[in-house]
Amino acid sequence: MEESIIMLDMKKWIPQYLLASQLAASAITDKPVLGGCIGPYSLAGRLFDMTEIMMATYTEPDTINLLLEKCTQFLIEYCRALKSVGVNGVVIAEPAAGLLSDDDCQQYSSLYVKRIADALQDDSFSIILHNCGNNGQCTQAMLYSGAYGYRFGNSMNMIDALETCPPDILVMGNLDPVGVLRMSMPEQIKQAVKNLLEQTAGYKNFVLSSGCDVPPNTPLENVETFYETLAEFHKLEYKGGI
Repeated sequence: MEESIIMLDMKKWIPQYLLASQLAASAITDKPVLGGCIGPYSLAGRLFDMTEIMMATYTEPDTINLLLEKCTQFLIEYCRALKSVGVNGVVIAEPAAGLLSDDDCQQYSSLYVKRIADALQDDSFSIILHNCGNNGQCTQAMLYSGAYGYRFGNSMNMIDALETCPPDILVMGNLDPVGVLRMSMPEQIKQAVKNLLEQTAGYKNFVLSSGCDVPPNTPLENVETFYETLAEFHKLEYKGGI
């Protein structure tokens, strides 16, 4: 019964996600448009239960690898569909992999993310791997995936991330989405953005970002302040609008 409910939800919502991505890609022509999906290990954890999968990676590794194979096959097809509607890449959200050691992250996450990247990544389509659970213990495993860019959560030291990652790949992060973007006043956000930009100014592959999803009901003024401060720092004109 549970599997059929999942299948029904997939059949209901996936066409809508693809349609939204197609509309965005056709309407937005002055900047890259990225789709999004869950990562293979995080998806497997949703299906198997996170507590159970953490134990089963040690007690039933063959079972978990079989599940990860199925999840990866699905994600390759989904990302291929996103690519076909014109988006420029996909952000793969793999937060559950941040609970793993470097070796386990490579075995149960990055190995499968690499298969997605190998199947789809090219000059017109980029894979961005997001792992907000990584505190530095599995950065090397993330790099094994071969993604074009990596996005880190707000618990990560961005200088450590930038020093670890090669200079020819994008490194994104990592403003606190709740404590700063959702809960702070505009002046506090402005100062937090400036501080992060000043700390990372020597790294040309750094891309300012929130550390994870921006929460619902975040004041629009706060988001505007984020972009205004970024433009001001780089002496660019910001015309408003997100």
